[in-house]
Amino acid sequence: MYTPKVLLVNDDSTSLFALASLLDDGDCYQVITARSGEEALHQVLQHDFAVILLDVGMLGLDGFETAEAIHSYPSSASVPIIFVTAHYADEMNRLKGYQKGAVDYLSTPIIPQILQTKVAVFVELARKKLQLQRQKQEVENLNLELQQQRKQDLEHINERKQAEEALRQSQEELRQLASYQERVKEDERKRIAREIHDELGQNLLALRIDIAMLHARTGTTHPKLNKKVHGVLDHIDSTMKAMRSIINNLRPTVLDLGLNAAIEWQVKEFQRRTSILCELQMGEKELAVDDNQAIALFRVLQESLHNVFRHARATKVRIDVNLRDERLFMTVADNGVGIFPGCRRKANSFGLVGIKERISMLGGDLILDTTQGVGTALTVSIPLDTSETADGNVRCLTRTSTSEVKEHRVLPKRTISKRRKESLSGKLKELT
Repeated sequence: MYTPKVLLVNDDSTSLFALASLLDDGDCYQVITARSGEEALHQVLQHDFAVILLDVGMLGLDGFETAEAIHSYPSSASVPIIFVTAHYADEMNRLKGYQKGAVDYLSTPIIPQILQTKVAVFVELARKKLQLQRQKQEVENLNLELQQQRKQDLEHINERKQAEEALRQSQEELRQLASYQERVKEDERKRIAREIHDELGQNLLALRIDIAMLHARTGTTHPKLNKKVHGVLDHIDSTMKAMRSIINNLRPTVLDLGLNAAIEWQVKEFQRRTSILCELQMGEKELAVDDNQAIALFRVLQESLHNVFRHARATKVRIDVNLRDERLFMTVADNGVGIFPGCRRKANSFGLVGIKERISMLGGDLILDTTQGVGTALTVSIPLDTSETADGNVRCLTRTSTSEVKEHRVLPKRTISKRRKESLSGKLKELT
């Protein structure tokens, strides 16, 4: 614990002892004595003093010279000095004492309480000064620690930003790679489907024509052969039907007729295969979206209906396609059991992930609304640039606007317009 020190300087031992006895205050401060100016300077170099009581008329270095020397040292330049004298109490010496830096000038007889009070004040000031110095040092240390911590935090923040930027870049690269792979896969499916249709389909058609002619010519002349030829025709028809199914699985040719026709065909085909009642609401105007958008929305519809059949235990599905607020919306809602907690995180379950990635590639959004025991509604939306063509169709490009479509159609109770019936009837009949 810090104990302030008080220096008494007097060449008279009796006076020095009297002052020391007068200021003996136990543990409040420590009294150190010096018998000359030179010894006082020696003590000042060794200790820090709260106050110095200095006799004026000493042999050798007098009080004034000693005070001047003490204040010449940087370490003791601000130490308060009180002059105590019995013989130099006139105004000239008092003025000289103050000029030498004294804070007070006392002459005998000295009132003990006044001297003790003055010393106690300077001792308390020394304590406060030391306390302030310690607090200042603590604040400086804290500031240094805070600066170092701030520097470390900034480094961590920069590292985190770099890591986040690297992660975003990696995710973007992965998304671009996935988009590229999806385009390559769809292009390859399209190529294979066309090759099957052009090569195998033409050969099967030519073979069926030849077998049909043979079947017609052997109807009356070779009954047994005719029966065999009829079986071959049935096999050829089964093969052609399987071929059309493979082509549709690779890339439905109905997509070439537009997104509206593809959605209608897919909904009708799903209802036929699963016996689940389907209700389709879609505007009458044709949506001439680009190929990437059409394929993505069609695959999303396929995956959504597949999930309904496998997991929902639904008896009814509602599909809603409309243009609203500069976006194309498609909603697939069922009345099934809903999605149970944790089902989205099943291992090797990427249905919703695949849908989300397909839509994100087009700058769209995915909203999944599900309630257990009530059903699930999956809504996807993509930004569109819409403009109406000369024939009244709605042409959809990228990122602009259109008004909401208010006309709707419902499956299975619906009629196809005369204009579309002429272009779709033959193709839909062939596909189904």
